[in-house]
Amino acid sequence: MFRPFLTTSFIALCAPAFADTFTGEANVDTVTIYPGLATVTRQVTLDLPAGQHDITVPGFPEGLATEGLRLAAPQGVQIGAVSLARDRLPVTPDQTSPEIQAAKDEVERLEEVLRQHDVEIAEIRLRVMAAEEQIAFLQSLSQASAGETLTTSSIADIQALAEMVGSETLTVRRAAFEAEQEAQASERAREDDVEALRDAQRALEALMAPEQDGSVLTFSVVLEEAGEVTIDVSTQEGFANWSPVYDMRLTTGDTPTLDLDRSVVVAQHTGQDWMDVKLVLSTARPGEQIAPSGVWAPLRRIVSEEDLQREKTMRTMADGVLMDAPVAMESFAAPMMPAPSVLATADFSGAAVTYTYPGRVSIRNGVDDLRLPLDTLALEADVWAEAAPSRDSIAYRVAEFTNDTQEILLPGTALMFADGTMIGFAELPLVAAGSETQMGFGPLDRIVLNRMTPNKSEGERGVFSSSNQLEEEAVITVENLTGQDWDVLLRDAVPYSEQDDLEVEVTASPTVTRTNPEGRRGILEWDLSVPAGEKQEITLDYTLTWPSGYVLQ
Repeated sequence: MFRPFLTTSFIALCAPAFADTFTGEANVDTVTIYPGLATVTRQVTLDLPAGQHDITVPGFPEGLATEGLRLAAPQGVQIGAVSLARDRLPVTPDQTSPEIQAAKDEVERLEEVLRQHDVEIAEIRLRVMAAEEQIAFLQSLSQASAGETLTTSSIADIQALAEMVGSETLTVRRAAFEAEQEAQASERAREDDVEALRDAQRALEALMAPEQDGSVLTFSVVLEEAGEVTIDVSTQEGFANWSPVYDMRLTTGDTPTLDLDRSVVVAQHTGQDWMDVKLVLSTARPGEQIAPSGVWAPLRRIVSEEDLQREKTMRTMADGVLMDAPVAMESFAAPMMPAPSVLATADFSGAAVTYTYPGRVSIRNGVDDLRLPLDTLALEADVWAEAAPSRDSIAYRVAEFTNDTQEILLPGTALMFADGTMIGFAELPLVAAGSETQMGFGPLDRIVLNRMTPNKSEGERGVFSSSNQLEEEAVITVENLTGQDWDVLLRDAVPYSEQDDLEVEVTASPTVTRTNPEGRRGILEWDLSVPAGEKQEITLDYTLTWPSGYVLQ
């Protein structure tokens, strides 16, 4: 059942000393990410008796701003004094989660296993050392006994001594060999334990955010009735961001289509992990300018020419003094007035767009660039080839589509595909609902362009001529070697003039389809249909004429 929440403002008062104190745990429930900023809502759930109590909640990030701290409680619960401590933190019980505690226990268990292996290997090495000492003793004993036997005993005694030393030495060497083999086997088993410990440590690191001092929230509550209470704690935290990414898949043919796969990439460096949270993405810009800039009227004044000349003379004299004495420059410097602060304008005007991601996600601090799919939009597209023979040797595929989704398409990086082939990357601009957008979809290597200037002359018509001129003739060809018919938009440029005395005359065959499109002076466009295997030719001539005594620039 929905319970209305009462939002309280931040109150910097101390809670009464006689109140009971409870310690709670704040779990991140919902995160709303803006560009560069996030609103993080944590929930503190406690089973409390009726009356007034002090609540202590550790584990908040270090450096939180109290201006953005908000608490909300259900009906029947009143929030009192609120405090956020960052130094001299109160003692709070350990609230380590069961998952993290289990990971810590596993690390400690494997560390103990590793220590036991080291003890076992050390004991085995002691047996090897003892065997080596026995061998050395037998060798020294045999040498001393052999000298005495040669002088006092028979050959049989010498043989018996040799057999005894050899037999004992063999037994000891066998014991040393077996101990060495056992030590090597234990070392190999130790390597497995080391790897297991590393895995356990990595698992623990994946569950834990970097160690930091953090801050502790304390607040007082008054309950009308005993029961379970959930308090929402919202904070504003920096170093979080999201951006849209797209896969644009163009399919050409009789009815071209454009599939737009939309995703977002989310990252955060707030100092804490966000595990199993509800994610909301907003295009609002809370960190940017929210009000219009001020306007300052310029102060104008008039001075007499005599005063102006006198001021100029004094300034010249002062400059001479400053050149002779550079150290005195500061005494003549005018005070610097602070310039008005100018903030960057937002990329979006009007209402913000908000996306709520279905399901819950986990975004770890500083290590995850989480990519989340949104949806796929199917759009109709018009496809043609565009050619700029003065700059390129081949044509390029272009598609135009209309955003008929009734929602804005945000700017972002797009990975482009044409008929299943990856073309490259492009930047999708902001596309408002109902607007049209053109995007390039890669080269058409088999639509070949050529632009030649077989005749170009520049100079005077005659010695006594009253005018100069420049003439240029260009021959442009478009050859379609693709095996399919293509509509080609060909674009070229000729000089233009804004002076009446500089005349520009242009002739073209076939006739130019558009001149000065979108107000771009000197640009010419032709709409051509180039069948497969055929070639189209355009001849273009222009003449510039200007009076004698002038130089063309």
